[in-house]
Amino acid sequence: MILIVLAVLLIVAFLIDTKPFPYLLMLYFVFYDMFDGFYKDEKIFSALRYLVPLTLILFYIIKYRIVKHIEFIFVALVSYLFLLWLLNAGDQIVTAKSVLPVIITLLMIPVGMHLGMSNNVIGEFKKYNRLLLIALPLYIVYANKVGIAGFYSDAFSTGFLITSRLYVIPIIVFLAIHYALTDKEENRIIQVVDISFILINTCMLLLSTRRTTLLMLAAAIMIYALFNKKLFLKMLMLVFILISALIISFPLYQERLMGQLEKRERIENLNSLEEEGRYLETFYLIDYHKKNRDVAEILFGVNLFDTYDFGTRYFGRDRPIHSDINMIIFSTGLVGLFLFILFFSHYFLNGNSLITQENKKLFYPLIVNFLIVLVPGRFIGTLTFPPLLMLLLAALKYNEYYIEASHAEENEQPVLYTY
Repeated sequence: MILIVLAVLLIVAFLIDTKPFPYLLMLYFVFYDMFDGFYKDEKIFSALRYLVPLTLILFYIIKYRIVKHIEFIFVALVSYLFLLWLLNAGDQIVTAKSVLPVIITLLMIPVGMHLGMSNNVIGEFKKYNRLLLIALPLYIVYANKVGIAGFYSDAFSTGFLITSRLYVIPIIVFLAIHYALTDKEENRIIQVVDISFILINTCMLLLSTRRTTLLMLAAAIMIYALFNKKLFLKMLMLVFILISALIISFPLYQERLMGQLEKRERIENLNSLEEEGRYLETFYLIDYHKKNRDVAEILFGVNLFDTYDFGTRYFGRDRPIHSDINMIIFSTGLVGLFLFILFFSHYFLNGNSLITQENKKLFYPLIVNFLIVLVPGRFIGTLTFPPLLMLLLAALKYNEYYIEASHAEENEQPVLYTY
């Protein structure tokens, strides 16, 4: 029932006013993943997760003529994925559960371009970010109180926000830190509330014992500090406050943290690399192609985004390939790898010198977060954080595109750069 209510609210909000739809969609994906575990994976709930958002996105694209931002490389990659879906899919349901999220995520790039060219996306997203900053830890507290799901141990649960779904938290916390440092007009009480929830979310990340989430947050803060030398002292003070608060409050969460670490001993074992699945799957992938020697599989992949058979063969259980890089190589082949590299280079690497200095302060921490996620994986097939990441990156990069282009036209000079 909760999922149906969420879908109805999203549709009603879209019909009333389409302008805030992209931001509301980001909330929808996060809240949906908070509660989807309560329901069996039936067709209606799959429709609510994929088809309702995809349909609304397409209507939004048509209404605001965003098709003009969809370039050849976008069409080429999406067409290739659809072709593989038709000709080289594994289990149709498993493949669909990964392909549809990827398509939705990629569509957020032209949507982000559209918003970035006419809106202050970071400023507009602030209230939605604050809502998530507060809602995420409250949900986790609720999950522990009522005993929802769990992960490494019974000592601490993140509810249905497990594994890669937690990657949304460091993104939200990082943005909250940016808002706290740059908004001079914010009410003091609200600032205290924001900083308090930044601390609480950071504590939740520690308790979850997810190394990737901690690395994402740490990397984002460090890169942000490098691009914000004027705010360096404020950053240092904020980090000092957060670390001090975590140390002082350690007795409050010590037992839960120790319980988590006890169940996940490999975190404390520096020699565990040889036992790390993501490390092993790279060698298994090479071994697979050495033994099969199938040129078609090397070029075009094996069973699009369905790698459970691979896991059964090499790990003795239905464990899919985790790393997005390995998943792309194995499931879409060298042709797919080439298209993905060309796609993301085109949108997020080429022409970055044109990004405004102010936007670079957020763009580069977020792009590093994106690159970090690709190694442990789950960017493919997840909707909790990838659409948000693509929306923000596109909006930040293309924020000044029309301004630069118009200046070139006024000077009767050709625009030599393309996106």
